[in-house]
Amino acid sequence: MTFKRQFMVFWLLFLFGLQAYAGDRPNVLFIIVDDLNDMPLHPTGKPLVPTPNFDRLAKQGVSFTNAHCNDPICAPSRSSMLTGLYPQTSSLYWFEDYRENAVLSRSKTLTEHLATNGYDVYSVGKIYHGNQDPKGFFASKGPGGNIGPWPWDGTKATQRGLIPHPQQMFFYADDADPDMDYKWEHTFGPLSLIPTYPADKANGIPGYKGWRLSGKPWRYVSDENRDAMPDEMNAQWASEILNQQNLDKPFVLFTGFSRTHTPLYAPQKYFDRFPLDSIEIPKGYREGDLKDCAPSLANTSLYAFRRYQMLFKHKDRPQLFKQWLQAYMACVAFIDDQVGTVLDALEASSHADDTIVILTSDHGFHVGDKESIYKQTLWDSGTRIPLIISGLEGMPQNVICKKPVSLIDIYPTFIDFCELPEDPHQGRSGYPLDGHSIKPLILNPKADWSGPNVAITALPGKDHSQHREHIGTLYPHFSVRSEDWRYSLTSDGQEELYHYPNDPYEFTNLANKREFADIQAELKKQLIELRDGPLWAEVDALPENKLSGFELMAEVKGESIIHLGEIEVAKIITKQRASVRIRAAGNRCQVWMNNRVYADEIFDQALAPGKITSSNKNLRDIRIRKL
Repeated sequence: MTFKRQFMVFWLLFLFGLQAYAGDRPNVLFIIVDDLNDMPLHPTGKPLVPTPNFDRLAKQGVSFTNAHCNDPICAPSRSSMLTGLYPQTSSLYWFEDYRENAVLSRSKTLTEHLATNGYDVYSVGKIYHGNQDPKGFFASKGPGGNIGPWPWDGTKATQRGLIPHPQQMFFYADDADPDMDYKWEHTFGPLSLIPTYPADKANGIPGYKGWRLSGKPWRYVSDENRDAMPDEMNAQWASEILNQQNLDKPFVLFTGFSRTHTPLYAPQKYFDRFPLDSIEIPKGYREGDLKDCAPSLANTSLYAFRRYQMLFKHKDRPQLFKQWLQAYMACVAFIDDQVGTVLDALEASSHADDTIVILTSDHGFHVGDKESIYKQTLWDSGTRIPLIISGLEGMPQNVICKKPVSLIDIYPTFIDFCELPEDPHQGRSGYPLDGHSIKPLILNPKADWSGPNVAITALPGKDHSQHREHIGTLYPHFSVRSEDWRYSLTSDGQEELYHYPNDPYEFTNLANKREFADIQAELKKQLIELRDGPLWAEVDALPENKLSGFELMAEVKGESIIHLGEIEVAKIITKQRASVRIRAAGNRCQVWMNNRVYADEIFDQALAPGKITSSNKNLRDIRIRKL
């Protein structure tokens, strides 16, 4: 056989093998809903919303009833999930762009890992936050996330939305909360409540009647005679992808829905499903529930609590809270129908028997419990999410798994499902994935697995909502959830402990009760291990090798000037021996002394790799990890 013929035979065998390999791997339909709490799991502590499409998926697979986010805020939750690294690993806790983060910018996203290893990746709706989707890795990309339609006042500045409904401006009256941020988030109602902004020539407002979407008029005559909402258009786009018969490669279809993100507008028919007189305030709602909570977590000047308070400041509107609940319930029902559209398309397609379905949310959302209306808390309503998986060959159906898992486990589970190379960040940021594949639990919900016994969630502390102040990222709080317990530890050492079998609504904080000291100590140990990570090295002296970034903990006294190469990154002066933590990465250096922020400096450019040196030769108990 000639060399040319040998080569051709080899190449044909290689292509056949590659095609067979691709054909053996499953497709994945990944659906993520914005701001959706655990209502589709029908918990006893919240209003009951029928979700027949979530339910039918649950009957086909496994529902993880103790699944949690790793940061109850959209951007850091999605950035963590799609890179497989905890917020405490990357130090991204807030609305920063992950592409500018010192760790995540050098990491390989899940969509890139799929696209560079034999998968066609399709995306529609909100997957990454804020149009941060990496470029060049999608076989096809539909419209992005959109929380419209919107009212409009006729001015150029507001033609794309982000203003409140004119019929609900009473929320911001002088006797209510006139300084409330993000006014557009708080209004709600059926689409039949046509917004009408009156003209105000003195203030340059032309006025406008009707809805707008993406800067253009959005038509609404009735529920049956109107334009499609963005989520409806995205459900249709995803359905058309699923209807394609001859796809050359296995595919992953990422489908993001923007409701139940506020403002809570939906077609009238969904409001009609929940008459106000049928809505009962559940037992999980109790006035004064914050009295025994950690003060840092129950600071009622923060956004979540102020949004709740807004609904009770209007004595002439006694039904206002129920009306808000009705709106959230209507949006849950609306989203269930969109999920149904996509599931119908999958079941009718040629891919029905070889497609795994994953359905989840980016974080929870309080709907009045804990006197809160928002995300950004470390209680179950803020962290707990639906996570339903079906379609894996050999898995049981219509079962639940109570083991604590979290969104950090999504990336390694994709690797397991799709037979992708492990350690995707090798050669990039170099970080191992923080999560663990939940495939063993899908095949046997009671099985042992490699993951921890608790799920951890981080939350930026301080005033992390109002006026976009990011100082809270310097004071992160943490919480771990086991099967029966939740333990929380704030940045200033406050603690909470809840026992769900006896206290499903988290009414009683058991922290520092003598009879629970052993349980509290064990959960605290697990929290600290997951918070600080495994990559720390205890050293007697600073390392000789060059690092591009580092995190250092030590005991110091006197003056200590820390350099990375030629750059002075920190100068610390203390008369008493103190614990110091320094994080230098990218173009930022943060310094904490005795758990309080000592310095936070932004440099003009990213720090160059260099050797760490200290003017103080008496550093003690040194722990270091490279970034």
